[in-house]
Amino acid sequence: MRRSKEDSEQTRTAILDAAERMFCEKGYAAATVESISRAAGLTRGAFYWHFRDKAEVLGALHGRTFLPQEKILTSAIAPDMPDPLGCLFVAALEALRSFEVNECEQRIFRIMSDLTIEQDGREALARIHAEMRTLIGTVMRRAQANGTLNPAVTVAEAELYITVTIGGLLAEWLTSSKSFPLALSGERLLRHLMTLLRADQGDIPRRCDSPPGRAGPELGS
Repeated sequence: MRRSKEDSEQTRTAILDAAERMFCEKGYAAATVESISRAAGLTRGAFYWHFRDKAEVLGALHGRTFLPQEKILTSAIAPDMPDPLGCLFVAALEALRSFEVNECEQRIFRIMSDLTIEQDGREALARIHAEMRTLIGTVMRRAQANGTLNPAVTVAEAELYITVTIGGLLAEWLTSSKSFPLALSGERLLRHLMTLLRADQGDIPRRCDSPPGRAGPELGS
């Protein structure tokens, strides 16, 4: 039974790995279930045992790549978190540092940015993006509730600023053939943005301070 479960996980991983390669090489629209299955050394039946369609594969690829950053963001929305904006800054910078050295994350971002993605894939992407915007929006509402969000900035505006800034940084870095240091430039830009968003207009903390008894992530040097 245990071996059967391990085999199933290996098959699922093989499909995801093959889909990632096919989406990058051919584009989402041109990569078929048949080509993905063949690249994974499996049958179409094996593919459909694990996934309904390419859109579900797309969501699974995103989930296995970006989940760590989303976990960090989740800590920032805790009702007792004293500085949700500081935690968001830490999460965003950690994501940029990871993205800069992680070719898998870079490939997934390129796939997610593919304008040829069909309707089913666009719907999956819309759900993924909506979930992330909701998470960022929750952070902003926490900041608004505890008085750390600049009262001149609405929650919707703050969410948009963060989403566009990070997404734009990643896209420009890739399309410019990585012509600037992503994490370093991103940290400077995010510090300016966070100063605008913070009610106290003060310095951004270097760690995500958690309530007593719960350690938060810390920025490196």
